[in-house]
Amino acid sequence: MNLSSIANFKDNYENSIKSSDSCGQILKCGEVGQALLFNGATIGTTVPAATITLDTSKFCNPCIMLEFSSNIIGTLFQGTLNFQLYRSCKNQLPIPVGPQFYFSRPIPAFLADMFSFVVCDCDLCSNECCTYSIVVSAGGSAPVIGNAGVFAARLAAIIADKPNHDDDCHTCNKLCSKDNRTILKCGTIGSVSITPDTLAGTASTISTLTLNTSCLCNPCVKLEFASTIAYSSPTTMDSTVVNFQVFKLCDNQLNPIPVGPQLVFSVPYTTVIVPPATPGFSGTSTFSFFVCDCEICTNECCTYSVVATTATADAAVTITNARLSAIAAENNCRCC
Repeated sequence: MNLSSIANFKDNYENSIKSSDSCGQILKCGEVGQALLFNGATIGTTVPAATITLDTSKFCNPCIMLEFSSNIIGTLFQGTLNFQLYRSCKNQLPIPVGPQFYFSRPIPAFLADMFSFVVCDCDLCSNECCTYSIVVSAGGSAPVIGNAGVFAARLAAIIADKPNHDDDCHTCNKLCSKDNRTILKCGTIGSVSITPDTLAGTASTISTLTLNTSCLCNPCVKLEFASTIAYSSPTTMDSTVVNFQVFKLCDNQLNPIPVGPQLVFSVPYTTVIVPPATPGFSGTSTFSFFVCDCEICTNECCTYSVVATTATADAAVTITNARLSAIAAENNCRCC
């Protein structure tokens, strides 16, 4: 046996030992955070928004998909917010992962909207415990005008072993594979229309799904919601504010309980009219977010619902293609 064969045999042996205790896949959600940038914040001002710590020691060749979601609320906000993901492993200084993402408003406006993105990190060593952080900074070419808050900021991660070869059927790939029970389910599609006559406090359930986690050990559920919102108003002063909340009703419960924070959408409006623009506006927006539910008892069957509640109604708003989906996975491995 030559040196190359010996080295390959050693690598395969070590991988097979590791795979016998492999997680196969991990779904983990970080804590909810926030970042605030106030009027006059200079270019380069940075504020941490969200973190998550991951342990890849149970993976042969880990690859991580990280998703960030937040609810941005601005008060006469004008400027640019830069979002950057950083990774810090062991005693290393933080290094950027993926590109910067930008949220910008060209004129001062009152607003509430969702901001989310996905970054993949497949360039890391195994046997590492790494902390990922989202940092928000003031960008653009001028200081921030007005105030901006990045609320309900959260990182979620799915870790899996990536194959060492492009061919998934390659024998080497089987060393790091292990059956891991994962459930993917999509809920109902709903819609709702809000008019200036709609009363404050009016609530509508726009999507539901029922999830049975009895086949999972120590389940964690990531719930993703997406919708299309169209709005219109005859003046620039009108706005409509809608609150979105996920609720859960499980076996033996009498009343549904909230899951995750309440998230807000508002029709963007401004007191500024830039000539030759005329009063009135219309537009569409994608409103999406995710929340996590990792506090589930074994052998439970739960129904999740997204409820949209009207807070104020001046502009006309139509929410369509509203759908809730869920990914449920086992989390029975040691993690940070």
